[in-house]
Amino acid sequence: MYSCKFFKTLLVPAAALVAEEKYKSDSQKKPNLCRPSDLPIYVPEPPPTTAHEPEPTVPSYIENSFATVREQVTKVYKEVKAYQRVGVDYVEQSKDNAEWLLKYLRQEDNTTPKAGAIAIGGLTGFIFGLRGRFIKRTIYTATGALGMAAVCYPKEASEYSQIAIAEARRYATIAYNFAYGGGETETQNAKITEKEKQL
Repeated sequence: MYSCKFFKTLLVPAAALVAEEKYKSDSQKKPNLCRPSDLPIYVPEPPPTTAHEPEPTVPSYIENSFATVREQVTKVYKEVKAYQRVGVDYVEQSKDNAEWLLKYLRQEDNTTPKAGAIAIGGLTGFIFGLRGRFIKRTIYTATGALGMAAVCYPKEASEYSQIAIAEARRYATIAYNFAYGGGETETQNAKITEKEKQL
């Protein structure tokens, strides 16, 4: 018990004095040393500065007008862009549907849908030719039906169109010769058309 008191009363203050003396002698030898509180990490907080907020300025009539116009133009531009996106999506979807329908109609075993499509083409031509007389209705109906048949049967349409072009040339030549009179050219053209038929 006495030894504990001895340590507390004599040795602890003596140790503190020795450490202080050593610190003083070290600080005299090395003047670059500083206390931990003097390190730059412990920088005191700067005093709060009262920032002077600028007073709000009242915009003029011209500034208000330009701001309103700019906002409206931006709003309209965003709406146009949205409609454009919707339109592009709609067009792309329509293209995909049309391609699918075209492939479906061109399949070999789809005779009933092909007949329906040709009938719808003829009916469409008839509707477009309703204002005309019999010949106009007939031409429009035939054109609509033949156009849809050409879509449904592309190979056959190209073959028959080549034949129709050759026959049209032949009859045009015959009509020309009949109108202006030409004996030899008529026989030459007849020979040419016979050769084309043989090919």
